[in-house]
Amino acid sequence: MANEDKAQSLVKLCAKSVCKDMGRLEQQVWDLPASLIEELLPFMNIFYLERIEEVAVRKGLSTTSVWLRIWMEVVKYKPLGSKPVKDWRQKFLEYLFHCVLLKKSLTEDNPRLQDPRFSALTLGARYVQRLTLSSHPYGVVRLATDELRPILEILQGTVTQLKLHHFSQRPHEASMKSMTLLLHRLIHHGSVHTLTIINCDKAIPFILIRVLRMSAGQLDLEMREDLGVCFRCDRESDVKLQGHGLQRRCRTQQERETVATTKDSGINSSEVLQPLPLQEGKGTANSCKRLSDKFYTTHAKWPRLEQGVEAGECFNTLEPSTEGIPSHTATPQSSQDLGGERILFRSITALEVDLSSTIIPELQALLPTWVSLCSLDLFGNRFSEKSDLLKVVAALRSLCQRPEGSISALSIDSVFCPMPITAFMVNLLSTCPKLETLSLNFDVEEEDRLSPPQPIPIDISLTKLQVVFPDDPIQLQVFLSVLRIAQSLQHLHLSWTSNQGFGTLLLTLIESNPNLCWLTLKGANLSACQKEVICFLKNSSLQGVDFTDCRLFEKNKVEFLGKLVDAVKGSKTLKFLHLPKNRLGNKGLVTLAELFSGNPTSQIEHLNISANCILPDGLLEFGRLLEQQPPSSRLLLDLRQNPLDRDPGTAQQAMELLRRQCQVVGDLWNSRAAFADYASVM
Repeated sequence: MANEDKAQSLVKLCAKSVCKDMGRLEQQVWDLPASLIEELLPFMNIFYLERIEEVAVRKGLSTTSVWLRIWMEVVKYKPLGSKPVKDWRQKFLEYLFHCVLLKKSLTEDNPRLQDPRFSALTLGARYVQRLTLSSHPYGVVRLATDELRPILEILQGTVTQLKLHHFSQRPHEASMKSMTLLLHRLIHHGSVHTLTIINCDKAIPFILIRVLRMSAGQLDLEMREDLGVCFRCDRESDVKLQGHGLQRRCRTQQERETVATTKDSGINSSEVLQPLPLQEGKGTANSCKRLSDKFYTTHAKWPRLEQGVEAGECFNTLEPSTEGIPSHTATPQSSQDLGGERILFRSITALEVDLSSTIIPELQALLPTWVSLCSLDLFGNRFSEKSDLLKVVAALRSLCQRPEGSISALSIDSVFCPMPITAFMVNLLSTCPKLETLSLNFDVEEEDRLSPPQPIPIDISLTKLQVVFPDDPIQLQVFLSVLRIAQSLQHLHLSWTSNQGFGTLLLTLIESNPNLCWLTLKGANLSACQKEVICFLKNSSLQGVDFTDCRLFEKNKVEFLGKLVDAVKGSKTLKFLHLPKNRLGNKGLVTLAELFSGNPTSQIEHLNISANCILPDGLLEFGRLLEQQPPSSRLLLDLRQNPLDRDPGTAQQAMELLRRQCQVVGDLWNSRAAFADYASVM
């Protein structure tokens, strides 16, 4: 054992020495066997770790765990949110970019973030997908400087989402010009397709209005004056510009130098990544992120400036061409007639906005002509008047009436609605029958609950519907009428705590929605309609069903579980079965093991039994049954939030047994602390 420890220590010592001298040894390291590269990865700094990615993948290695470790060392906690992180390299380098841009001292405290030959800002820029602008204008102003122009050019090709969060920038002339320039380059000439505005109550209204207008593809005279003469034209000629009685000369420059050419570009050498040649092939994904000897931007073709363009508007001709790009990936454009020139501006296709009294009238004005907008997400409860929501809907009606309108997805969350949710939904679908995705979550005001019946639209295009109903009776027949005409519905998600109508709902889905492939019910009381649940599972072509906190096993538990297992085994399409928070218990879990025994077995690939009061001894028995009748190797078993801490030894034995049969998702849930928290608020 002592010799093994010494050998391991020697390997680590050698690995550290090699990583310290990567500037000289990088080419040779790429030629090493996979086993040796794997030993080196944990000791590389972020620059060489990023550069070796293609070689590592080609040799069957993954750097994910190393990037996750670096994230935890620097950030100390995992990101909040329910969505798992798919790419820890991208996540960390995007985070690093924002910190370095705002001069936050991360690199000084960690030697793995430093290297005199490289720039964290340039490296991070190649992985920024969501650029966040917050309270301090320093980052905006800095990105608009000549010094960081190459960084902005990189961002034009990588940033797809622009987020304003707690944005409270004051309208100083310099910062406003910087903001206008940044938005112009990222939205009109870049790859941004989504704008998110959240918690910007303290922002000057003028700023939010400008952001929205530019996102819609508009540039008024004041914006164009802020942008001034363009800084990207053709290098070959000077063009004399005339317009508004002004004569200007725009010296054309088309920079195709790599960011590393610090002398030519005037960039501070401390913020530049010196490129080293890749020894092995050129992967498509990573190669497009590296700066080569060509100016980098996604799908960008920078045309030469033609004569006759209006003064101060030469930037308008610099629209990246969409020629040769598939139509579903090309960013939509809006056009303006400026001085006799028909100019095309890119505009965003998805807007997520925290509503305020400033934004509502501007949205009302912009929506009718925002034909490129495909997705609109409204949230917050700051409507100044009850009628404000209806004003937005009226603007949507005007947009939907335009043949070229693209709006297909709408989400309204946590706002006050002046009418019952079912009545509003019918009104909305009548207004926008082309909507394919609709999500509604309202706080309905008391005095307006009663509403006259609404006419049901004849034809709608819904494929996905998500509704969170209030905790009181709804107009059930109106809602069922909507389902009956939604012939294309594929995904239905309902959060509904009422006791009424679930049996009728399930039977309606069988009759009217043959294309339904996923059903989610949360908070529903299904204990009184177990017969309809079984009928629904037997007569539908579902791929997935989620019954969360639906009191499924409250009555006739043993008999119903047997019928449920038979119905699931009889389905040829059902692959996802989610049953969280239904008090399944040990006996119920043992019965569910029959899903994977006999002939036929079920097609289940994902079984979610989280938060079901499952104890370690029951889980161990379940594991032994699966060992006798092994399920599909693709089975994913979700066991989170079960009180497995009551007997850690048995729980560990059960988990080891299950991991040999399938993939297991677990956690270190503290059931006693959770119960104490629950009891403290009772």
